[in-house]
Amino acid sequence: MSFARYVAWKTFSRFPALRTSLTRLLVSDDDVDVELFGSRLRVNKRAEIGLWRAARAAENNIIFRDEVASLLNLALLLQPGDVFVDVGANVGLYSATLGRVSQLLPDNRVVAIEANPDTANRLRETLRDANAEIINVALSERDAELEFVTGVTSGVFSASAGDDNGTTVRVPCRTFDSLALPAGDLVVKIDVEGHELQVLRGAEQTLSAGRMKVLYVDGYSSSDVPQLLRDRGFRFYDGRTLQPFGDTAPPYSLLAIHSSR
Repeated sequence: MSFARYVAWKTFSRFPALRTSLTRLLVSDDDVDVELFGSRLRVNKRAEIGLWRAARAAENNIIFRDEVASLLNLALLLQPGDVFVDVGANVGLYSATLGRVSQLLPDNRVVAIEANPDTANRLRETLRDANAEIINVALSERDAELEFVTGVTSGVFSASAGDDNGTTVRVPCRTFDSLALPAGDLVVKIDVEGHELQVLRGAEQTLSAGRMKVLYVDGYSSSDVPQLLRDRGFRFYDGRTLQPFGDTAPPYSLLAIHSSR
């Protein structure tokens, strides 16, 4: 906490009447709709000032605006014995959060897959006390070695298009089907910066077997992704709001649930 915030907090704590007066002066008494964690709330800006301020802050932060809602929805879909496979795990926000369910459901497992060797080191520290397996490889449509381009942040580590100017790293690559995953139904999250179609093509056997019951794709660059999943029996929902989609698919935050489930 900064010194200025500490002084303000101490002042308002000692003089609650001052806080009330400033709130009435600076915050209008209006009812508005806000969105938090994928849900719409009707709040009064003054009476529910905490929720109103949180919604405003979330608008400018992708973690609170998008990730928390999809995390909550994936948690709702986990069942006893499921295996959560985090493709593009980064430092483990999804793996660490959803992995906590194993404290209640000890048969559940987490497999966290991260291509970036540097990020994978932090992922191991995140999950060192978790019931999780960490795999430092890239996933694609064939076993090979891929060249990746590093970005300013670890979240933009992506497969090279051949004309990149950034620093490149060569990473061993496997198919999803080649992974020795624990027994159980699969709940899968994919966040691979434009390489989604190749990952899914490398999961053809798993998809055809019907073992993958839930698939969350954070974003996708190829319009072939929805058709590939639809052909294999998946229904589509918005990953943040759970709004069902009929013949179309959400352009971002795509939640696919197999029709057999």
